[in-house]
Amino acid sequence: PYPLFSLVEYINLSFYKMASSHERDDLHIGIKNNVSYVEPATRTYQEQSGEGNNKELLLFPWQNQSNPYLDFNPKRWSSRLKESWNYKKQNYTWVDWLQMVLPCVAWIRTYKLSYFPVDLMAGIAVGFMVVPQGMSYANLAGLPSVFGLYGAFLPVLAYSLIGSSRQLAVGPVAVTSLLLDTQLKKMVPAAASISSPNTPTPEQAPIQALYNQKAIQVCLIVSCLYTAIGIFRLGFITNFLSRSVIGGFTSGAAVTIGLSQVKYILGVSVPRVDSIQSNMRNYVNIMYNMKWQEYLMGYFGCVLLVTCRSLGRNVKYCSILRSLGPMLVCVMGLVAVYTGDLQLKCIKIVASIPKGLPKPTVSWWTPMDNLGEIFATAIIVMLVDLLESTSIARTLANRNGYELNANQEITGLGLSNFVGAIFNCYTTTGSFSRSA
Repeated sequence: PYPLFSLVEYINLSFYKMASSHERDDLHIGIKNNVSYVEPATRTYQEQSGEGNNKELLLFPWQNQSNPYLDFNPKRWSSRLKESWNYKKQNYTWVDWLQMVLPCVAWIRTYKLSYFPVDLMAGIAVGFMVVPQGMSYANLAGLPSVFGLYGAFLPVLAYSLIGSSRQLAVGPVAVTSLLLDTQLKKMVPAAASISSPNTPTPEQAPIQALYNQKAIQVCLIVSCLYTAIGIFRLGFITNFLSRSVIGGFTSGAAVTIGLSQVKYILGVSVPRVDSIQSNMRNYVNIMYNMKWQEYLMGYFGCVLLVTCRSLGRNVKYCSILRSLGPMLVCVMGLVAVYTGDLQLKCIKIVASIPKGLPKPTVSWWTPMDNLGEIFATAIIVMLVDLLESTSIARTLANRNGYELNANQEITGLGLSNFVGAIFNCYTTTGSFSRSA
């Protein structure tokens, strides 16, 4: 294992140490010759010479020639690696070695049983939310509803082994689904004529199958991009996301998600457009086609959700309603459809969903036609997913008082998407609604 350990340590020292967010805690400031500079060391002294205003010059660690992590002398590197290897070999227990491979061991070792009731309630609430959300988001992406269910099941299990966020719920999201629908239909133009991905006609079945294959291939490329960023310790790029960028993206995503779901409450079908103004104009123009049955059902569901959330915040003994709200709405909707035969009363339902666990889709990875378009789509999807997941993960980490490891987070997302590409899922990332 020593050669593998040496490679990992080399990457760790040469990339992570140069760009880690903790570096600011390991800097000391010296002022010499009226120039303020920083170098990687401990804060042991501050030296000042000269009078008047000092000229400030910021030297990044990779610009400082005295940085020990930029000393690529083979003998010194070999000596450091051997010392580190011997130290770990003598002092690490089998649990420490396992923690290097599976970071989830770190929080499992410190988990308290007092957390379990609250975690169980959160898991049940998120589980009830992700079932209708996953199916809806898969339809937004132009895929069968079962893709959303599979995406809510396997990727989150893979992420929990590697990811560093304790509250991030990984699964299908609306923004990525809308983006995939737009990009994939450019590769498969005939898919735009398919009104229901769950029940395509015999003539549309081969087109839908090709469309599904392209979605899996995009997911595979996205996982490779994530993993490359995590392995080469490039997670520091997320530190350049300012509060204004995160706030703007969150607000824009909320508007986009909200407008994409209005058509289901109104029971209408609207054409896909790029601008918010055009989308709102389309809703106004086809308002006369609104189905009042679907509107009433959706309206009362929204009222119940808002009421439960408000009571949970403002009434002391009703705090549990914040978590139970989504579950109550799902249960009431299921009971109403099952007992009232609502599909016969102008209320559209999802229809049948394939049973069983997802089947492996490794054979769908090839042939990868239109590789350039697939790769370009994967880059766009990865960047949007990374921004969304990082935004919510950093917000939750700050709120709950723990630190987020950006590289570990990105690697976890890469693993979750790789598992998704194996088992019939499209791209997944951290969800705003389910995580919060």
